[in-house]
Amino acid sequence: MTVQDSPSHPALPDRARPFRVGYFAVRLLIVLLLLALAALLPGSHGVRDKYSYREGDIARERLVAPYDFRVEKDEVSLRREQEQAAAEVPPVYTVDSRVSADMLRRFALYEERVLGVSQEQTSAPADRTARLRDLGVPLSEESALALSAPGRARRVMHDLGEWLRQIYDAGIVDEKRNDRIQGYAGISLRDGDSETTQPAPALHDRSEAIAVVEHRARQAFPEDPRSVRLASELAGPFIQPNVVYDRAETEWRRVQAQGVVAPTLGLVKKDELIVDANQRVTRDALIKLRSLRNIEAARRARSELLYPPVARMLLMLLFLAAFATYLRTELPAVYRDNAMLAMFALVTAVVLVLAQVQVEMLGLSEFSVPLALAPLVVASLLEKRPALVFTLLLAVLATAVGELRAPFVPVAVMGGVTAVYSVSRLRHRWHFGRAIFTILLANLVAILAWDLGRETAVQVLMRDALWGSVNAFLAVSLAFLLLPLVEHLFGLTSDITLLELSDLNRPLLKRVQLEAPGTYHHSMVVGSLAEAAAEAVGANSLLARVSAYYHDIGKLSKPDYYAENEPVASRSRHDRLTPSMSTLVVKSHITEGLELARRQRLPRAVQNAIPEHHGTMVMAFFYHKALETDPAARREAFSYPGPKPRSRETAILMLADGVEGASRALAEPTPSRIRGLVTRIIEERVQQGQLDECGLTIQDLARIREAFIPVLTAIFHVRSPYPEEPKKRPRADADLRREPS
Repeated sequence: MTVQDSPSHPALPDRARPFRVGYFAVRLLIVLLLLALAALLPGSHGVRDKYSYREGDIARERLVAPYDFRVEKDEVSLRREQEQAAAEVPPVYTVDSRVSADMLRRFALYEERVLGVSQEQTSAPADRTARLRDLGVPLSEESALALSAPGRARRVMHDLGEWLRQIYDAGIVDEKRNDRIQGYAGISLRDGDSETTQPAPALHDRSEAIAVVEHRARQAFPEDPRSVRLASELAGPFIQPNVVYDRAETEWRRVQAQGVVAPTLGLVKKDELIVDANQRVTRDALIKLRSLRNIEAARRARSELLYPPVARMLLMLLFLAAFATYLRTELPAVYRDNAMLAMFALVTAVVLVLAQVQVEMLGLSEFSVPLALAPLVVASLLEKRPALVFTLLLAVLATAVGELRAPFVPVAVMGGVTAVYSVSRLRHRWHFGRAIFTILLANLVAILAWDLGRETAVQVLMRDALWGSVNAFLAVSLAFLLLPLVEHLFGLTSDITLLELSDLNRPLLKRVQLEAPGTYHHSMVVGSLAEAAAEAVGANSLLARVSAYYHDIGKLSKPDYYAENEPVASRSRHDRLTPSMSTLVVKSHITEGLELARRQRLPRAVQNAIPEHHGTMVMAFFYHKALETDPAARREAFSYPGPKPRSRETAILMLADGVEGASRALAEPTPSRIRGLVTRIIEERVQQGQLDECGLTIQDLARIREAFIPVLTAIFHVRSPYPEEPKKRPRADADLRREPS
């Protein structure tokens, strides 16, 4: 709960304030980054979520058709119908007349050569047989011998030529199985410009064609098996497929058939009920909802490129303007701090991205978005007021930019406000467990109120409650992980860090205890006073106490030069120094304390307490001593360098430091004298203008005074002596009188 203040002093009234380019460039960059984030968010899950159901789900609301639309078939059914339509298209084959003409021409040439060889009577049968086997058609020895007979050769070659023409006229395909071609009982056969549907059995493949030749040869030569075998061997080389598969035409026809399948089932009229609230979503209703969702998405896609990003950027600008106006009016120190603004921007970006990831990408309920992490982080670094305002504005922004459903706003606000107060007094790590419980309870109450008001089904209510519970756990867990990152990046301080610094066993505090015991005791008492006063005015009591522990660490370099560390019986070291030298020595504990704090990496808020707890006060003792020898001594030379306290915590520390030091000089610290001392110290600081920049009011000062008095009274309370025996009393008094003074 700290603000990182700039160490620079305000500009003088007659001096122009320089324009800080880097300072405003950082602010502009923060705004541009947030606007870019708003523009780049998908932000399209709202429509899909409204109509996004599964078969058997319970409808969250009553859904009616906003306009007339056609019901689209679901993707699986449509694909199945299209595949079925494509499968009904038979394969397309084309008659290649060039194949049959070429084969028949080759057969005619072969027939002419065979007859010429077989009719040569002058040659021996063995010579004719050898020459027939060399004509290019593979023949067995027996078939070649049978072909050498002129009469048999003439009859077989004549009949085989006729059979080949008939087979080519019927058509030969490359492959055929079980009287089916590619699994079809018929094909579309294209022959030139004509096309017919041809049954698969009417066509032959190569093996069937050879079988047809063999069958006909047996019928033509029933008494001559050598002629049958000869015809079968001669037919093989002259049978080739002349009906060719046209893949391109077939695929084109099947695509056309798929396109003919109607993608819709029917028409839904405007205001027609699709599914009633709290009713089970049937398959028919689901198909209608999917169709409506697709239509809405298509409509949005046409304007998605420009309008939604611009709208989200405008919403982001409104958010930034509203929150900046609040900070500038109510918390100007936070408004001037770029690190704080960067922290707010980072938390805003994290919440918006989480909303998109959880709801848009993962399809979770909007009740799972952990918006409460934002107030948890802010309340751990600042006071409650900015955390509350930031929570309210961020809930509206996340709903509008992320296009979440309306119930998200009350649930997020309830959880966020509860989160602010759950860590307002963070003193132990187990308080994070308390925060989980309180946020969870607030989420459940808000969700229960919303769902019961709408008579939601028990199943939906339980589901929403589960997401509300997950929300609380995620918010606290992410805040716990994000806090160290924010502190490291922006130099801020949370109560967790302050708790760690309050450990009295830290090496630096142990060193103060050993090397400057008086300063250590002084710091402990000042810490108690500052903590009580901070609690009285609602400031950060933990920061006030921790600042008190470290405010005088600069005295470690010269501890003997400070009154609280001087032995009672010895002379002050300042008696041997001039007033100006003593002033420099005492002032040095400010600069040396800041240097030591930087080496120890103390948070900026704690470092600020080192110079601010003295402000610009005058070291009156040395100043008046200097005036005795030099009436022209300058008052500023005996003043602390400042700055004046700029937060309530450092102002309280200044008052506690002054009250504690002055109270040690009271001869009789009675409650009335203590009250008078506290009142005088506070009034002096007010009259000196030391409290002008801290934000404390007159009412706050009165509460601080009343908080100091009981603490000091308890510290200086003197216990009554125990009663002694009358005979021992004189002897004890005599012993005391004999002791040297």
